[in-house]
Amino acid sequence: MSFFLVPALVTLRDEVNTRFSHRDKASDGWIGDPSHQARKSSHNPDWAHGGAVRAIDVDIDDKDPTADLRLMVVEAARHDKRVWYVISNGVIYSRTYGFAPRKYKGSNGHFKHVHVSVVENPAKWTDTTRWLSSEPVWKWNPEAVSDLALVQKQFQIAAGARKGARKRYHGVATIQNALNVSFLPKGQKLAVDGWAGRATVNAWRGFEAKKGGTGREITPDPVSLKHLRILDRFRGQEAQ
Repeated sequence: MSFFLVPALVTLRDEVNTRFSHRDKASDGWIGDPSHQARKSSHNPDWAHGGAVRAIDVDIDDKDPTADLRLMVVEAARHDKRVWYVISNGVIYSRTYGFAPRKYKGSNGHFKHVHVSVVENPAKWTDTTRWLSSEPVWKWNPEAVSDLALVQKQFQIAAGARKGARKRYHGVATIQNALNVSFLPKGQKLAVDGWAGRATVNAWRGFEAKKGGTGREITPDPVSLKHLRILDRFRGQEAQ
């Protein structure tokens, strides 16, 4: 007899993989290893119900420093009628206690992933209702303080001056908004989306030229950020 992950959790895994297509999966898992098999665990097959496994671990490294996969999964799970308990970052949320956060006393604090166990009710296992909210993953927070070196790297990648992964940052959005407010005409406003792309780099170059630069500058610097009155939204003032 073979074992299987219950359909409700397959749906959760598929949604996470779709929403965070570049995430790390090193800490993912669902079928119990020998350590789990030596004790009672939701990761072990329930042979009384055909080998159903009703627990999953979801790696929280979403490869996007502006998103929070951990928080998204925890919040979705602790408000879901199919869930028995959730563990992450040394905290457990259990239906038994109304999903109030409590310190998890087990040996594994689940710091690299979110553990989700569904209830011991086979009728809930086949419920494939959507788990995650359809709301956007990312929304600019104008109060967020960003690492300047990482933002500089994104501008350099966008300009083709260095290689690396394209990521979204609140700091890029802060610069986009400042350029819209202080420099760009109405018909050339940037999307405040946190992505450093060609339009954002060109707008930055235009801004630098206007204030006396060569127009070839591609990396935001503390002097220019101070001129835009947004330097306080960054930490670390050395280019990476």
